[in-house]
Amino acid sequence: MTASACTVNPILAAGQEVNLGTQGRTKFQAANDAGAWENFTLNLTNCPAGTTQSTVTFSGTPDGTNSTLFANTEPAASAATHMAVQMVKEADHNAILSNNSTMTVNISAGSATFPLAARLYTPLGEAGAGKVSSSVLVGFTYQ
Repeated sequence: MTASACTVNPILAAGQEVNLGTQGRTKFQAANDAGAWENFTLNLTNCPAGTTQSTVTFSGTPDGTNSTLFANTEPAASAATHMAVQMVKEADHNAILSNNSTMTVNISAGSATFPLAARLYTPLGEAGAGKVSSSVLVGFTYQ
């Protein structure tokens, strides 16, 4: 049985930007070089009584080299080459969240928080200068 929806905060219709900072390409010259983790959260509020859990499913374009990463979808003319975005659970950086991954949290007092982290990552090294953009869609289900 599926429960009624909660309110997602911030409202994600316009997207939630996670700024991964400005970093020089020289930091990403060896395979598997990575930037600093940036923590962020997805919050649920106003969950109906009786709703005890929520599961979020993450969907995005996988990186062509390492499918556990999200691809740099910046237009080719301005994109940093050999760069991607890695996303994880904030409490466990080994719990990688990639395309079609899910994360479940308990709802307490009508609210829930999904603590996440993301960083810039190069699976190949030899990153070229440019921008990195990636979009991850989230879908919530409730129990």
